[in-house]
Amino acid sequence: MPDALPRQWAGNYETEPALENKMTHVITDSCTKCLNCTKVCPVDCIHPAEGEDGLDKAPQLCVDPDECIDCGACVAECPSSAILPQEDLPADKKGAVEVNAKYYKR
Repeated sequence: MPDALPRQWAGNYETEPALENKMTHVITDSCTKCLNCTKVCPVDCIHPAEGEDGLDKAPQLCVDPDECIDCGACVAECPSSAILPQEDLPADKKGAVEVNAKYYKR
């Protein structure tokens, strides 16, 4: 890749700028906002978290793709199975990518 183009990091993978909206993990509308995922995330990339503005109004939690290290700790902790790798999203949940991206204004 030419040096003139900025590089982005997504999880453990360096990506081309065209892939900057790629999500590592995505929280879907099945999220119940139980906050279990926020308690196990080693990099605090899931928001809004407990005590943050907007938690009561948010329909679901969202993963920050710029901060997520793709460890998967949140997936196992979610009782509603609302967190999936982007590539594993079923067709009826693909809209969750846009919801998560919009939360972080990407």
